Amino acid sequence: MPENYIGLMCGTSLDSLDISLCSFDKPKKVKFFKSYKIKQPLKDKINECKNHRTNKRIFNDTDEIVTEFITRSLSKFIELSGSQNIEAIGFPGITIVHKPDKRVSVTLGNPKSIANACKLKVVADFRLTDMNYGGQGAPLAPYFHEFISKGENCFINFINLGGFANLTCLSNGRLMAFDTGPANYLIDLVSKLYFKMDYDKNGSLARKGKINEGALLSMLSDKYFYQNPPKSTGFERFNMKWIKKFKDKYRMNRYSLIATLTQLTSISVSDAINSSDLDSNKIFFGGGGSKNLTIKREILKRTGLNEIKSLPWGFDFKNLESSAFAWLAMQRVNSKPISNAHITGAERSRRLGIIYR
Repeated sequence: MPENYIGLMCGTSLDSLDISLCSFDKPKKVKFFKSYKIKQPLKDKINECKNHRTNKRIFNDTDEIVTEFITRSLSKFIELSGSQNIEAIGFPGITIVHKPDKRVSVTLGNPKSIANACKLKVVADFRLTDMNYGGQGAPLAPYFHEFISKGENCFINFINLGGFANLTCLSNGRLMAFDTGPANYLIDLVSKLYFKMDYDKNGSLARKGKINEGALLSMLSDKYFYQNPPKSTGFERFNMKWIKKFKDKYRMNRYSLIATLTQLTSISVSDAINSSDLDSNKIFFGGGGSKNLTIKREILKRTGLNEIKSLPWGFDFKNLESSAFAWLAMQRVNSKPISNAHITGAERSRRLGIIYR
């Protein structure tokens, strides 16, 4: 009987906890997938924890609530899936601190407690183990992207438009991957603060505004966009404080602001693609931002790439990231080292993740 692995993922938008049940034997496939919505009170607790990262009381309280939510969701998921042969769960945690230069990765969700509650092995601390080998701890999904592409006629490039954008590509025969910069995170912040909406559906708010070219050029001058890979970023760098700096200086109204930030995502992603000398012209869009047609059309126009709308074995834009951690869990349980260490800047091939029982 094929072994099954579960992967979990909760992005920076905190919309939902995504859970995939996968088999990587023959036949390879996503056997079951479900999203569990994160309600506003829990979102507020997690964001409070992000804003008070050194407060141990807030962290411990939030960690306990998050762990309970994950355990309940997993129990429901396993029951609904009807699967009996689950080897392990891959759990990256919900990141609240990511400081690769100091080898610090702090996440919410206690893997030991989850393992005890579910009576299953949980593989966690993927980022931290990479950092221990000198890596950035991210991005990690590209190793799974390469696994998917190996059976194809030509390499599929991936752009994940989550809170932050991650590019995976083959360049001159070499696997490359890095965070290009913000994707939805800044747009979502503005949507919530100035429009009382969780996100800008299809970029409709951005289309009502006029792009402020001066502000856009100033945003694009951020030195992160000019750093060479390996590199990763997050809300520690790009956040509301960063946004307000430009909003105040250029006196943008809310529509101009969201239009400018949307164009920032489109251009920074396109520039990263165009400077990477891709071997293939195929690209797959993943993450919630793949539904933002304004961004997607702009990227395709600027890069000339051809969009691939379906992937092998039932993987899609919604289940791709959670499935990646199911695959990473399988690699760790089977003691398989992850090569291409240059992607994160690690010193050498290494086993990613810690197994909790």
